[in-house]
Amino acid sequence: MKRLMAHRILALVFGALALATVATMMSWSGPPGRGFWFWFIACFAGELLWIRLPLGQATDSMASCFHFATLLLLPRGHAMAIAALSGGLAETAVLRKPPLRVIYNASQASLAVGLASLAYHGLAGGQHDLPAMLYSSRLLPFIAAAAAYYLVNTGSVSLAVALAENVRPWSAWKRNFGTRYDALTAGAVISLGALLASHYALTGATGTLLVVLPLVIAYEGLRLYTQRRSRPSSTPEEERDAA
Repeated sequence: MKRLMAHRILALVFGALALATVATMMSWSGPPGRGFWFWFIACFAGELLWIRLPLGQATDSMASCFHFATLLLLPRGHAMAIAALSGGLAETAVLRKPPLRVIYNASQASLAVGLASLAYHGLAGGQHDLPAMLYSSRLLPFIAAAAAYYLVNTGSVSLAVALAENVRPWSAWKRNFGTRYDALTAGAVISLGALLASHYALTGATGTLLVVLPLVIAYEGLRLYTQRRSRPSSTPEEERDAA
């Protein structure tokens, strides 16, 4: 049984890697522009604001804010490469995760960004003026992109955790992401990404400063909430002693 599970995990990891590599290469559109390295640094910084999820030693981070801004602003292939490279570097150098986890997480982040970018640009109809779209309340492309990113990101993490912990994917998703607070925080962080992209389009890099404080507040709230969820329940004897 353990050997079968190991084979399934390897198939999942290298399947995700192959799919992400092919998708990034097919989406590549010329040499990176000057904004490439700025967004690489921003995504890397977001990866450092990480939390431990309750099940499977999985982690989540505030990088999703910068991933979302990047996919709205940059060509699809560039945004996918940034998500993979920044996440891989952070998880290798800072979080010290095992190589298979690094490969899988970098791949699934790239795929989440790619699918979200495809949804956004497909519905935007060639419109690239983000502030104008928001001003005119053309929100469907943003909503579709946010849904695609969230579903791929949380779904892929849940699938990997389910294989590693020998539980159902739905159970893994509910344990790590299935509360109202988790959904609200994810929506807030992705919304900050859209705000960040809009301000970057208007003011350049200085617009990123507008989301630093609310992003840190969202991170601290989610970190404390997740810590409370991860604590073992008190026994009846402990509850009587506390009373």
